[in-house]
Amino acid sequence: MKKILAMMLALVMALSLAACGGPAGNSPATEKPGAETSAPVNEGGLPYEGHTLYVANWQGYNSDQAYCEKAFEDATGAQVEHVYFNSYDELMTTLLTGGNKTIDAVVLSNNYTQWFHDDGLISDLDASKLPNYEKVADVYKDQAPYAVDDAGRLFAVPWCSGTSSIAYNPDYVDFEIEHWSDLLDPRLKGHVMVLNGDGDSWVIGCLLAGEDSNDIENADIEKVRASLNELKGQLLGFWSTNDEQIMPWMAGDFWAGEIWSGPYSQLLHDSSTNIKLVHPEEGTVGFIDYWAIVEGTDEQDLAYEWLDWIMSAEQQTSMATGVSEAYPGEYMTYTPVNAEVIEALTPEQKIDLQLDPMPTTIKLLPYIADPAVKDQWVDLYQEFVS
Repeated sequence: MKKILAMMLALVMALSLAACGGPAGNSPATEKPGAETSAPVNEGGLPYEGHTLYVANWQGYNSDQAYCEKAFEDATGAQVEHVYFNSYDELMTTLLTGGNKTIDAVVLSNNYTQWFHDDGLISDLDASKLPNYEKVADVYKDQAPYAVDDAGRLFAVPWCSGTSSIAYNPDYVDFEIEHWSDLLDPRLKGHVMVLNGDGDSWVIGCLLAGEDSNDIENADIEKVRASLNELKGQLLGFWSTNDEQIMPWMAGDFWAGEIWSGPYSQLLHDSSTNIKLVHPEEGTVGFIDYWAIVEGTDEQDLAYEWLDWIMSAEQQTSMATGVSEAYPGEYMTYTPVNAEVIEALTPEQKIDLQLDPMPTTIKLLPYIADPAVKDQWVDLYQEFVS
């Protein structure tokens, strides 16, 4: 983990110097209607006409936008259906209870890929079927334990990375926010929001308690519990989607707290709102999000096409810039993993992607290998959000 943290920080530094994830959808546990075999059908038309790919993701998190979903449909002839979830535990339960018959590909943050793979929910991948994987920046490739197991088998491919840092609205907050502990100021009570996610909660709790989330299995969980309880008393609520961040911010209810880079960039360019970004010196929450193929899918070939498309320069450019000539619209932005796209980022785009100002310390969402310790931290998270 220390190796990839260092590499992520090095990448952020390199990016800077180069300039000078609505409501959850239903997750049915029944067979897909009219399921087809994964062999392409091509009688003069597009290769996957008549096929449907079911992908699971957070609502509004890039893949359901026209430049991704519709572009893939237009290129392959397949139909893409999104299954939305509000937590990875919800997604895991869906797959364990028959969802592997209704979902073909899933997005997972780096602290969940291993658990899904260990439980047999996602399959090993053949990199030869993913030509765009070679175009991913080396810092994101073949990372263990997030994407490669002890035997060197690939089971997930990187899609985007980024930070969830602190933002606040100077129209409502009349003091400088510099640290996570500033969110505990009584003047903010009832106007703070954070992600409803276990990894983020663990990192923020550790930062508030002065514990090291990079060594979470040895952190003092009781100190973290006390800090999260104090933070909970400040909260307006938790967010799980883009809209759940943007709408209360625009309404003037959400004054300060954790925010993704996508909603941040949208609010930054909205003339009716005011927003200021802070990367606390003690640490910024970092993540790498991956795509994986569900074990047992009957659309494996099509799922490979989807994973390869996710890493393509075309899709990654639109994701990073919020601009698509073929599918115009107003899109949120997320940090790419394609090396060519990273190299082409402008100084203005780096501001949108929370890369300027730069985070000085990245605390990657932690992976807990010990099942007993993991259960303790999961219980803490559930206590925090309940």
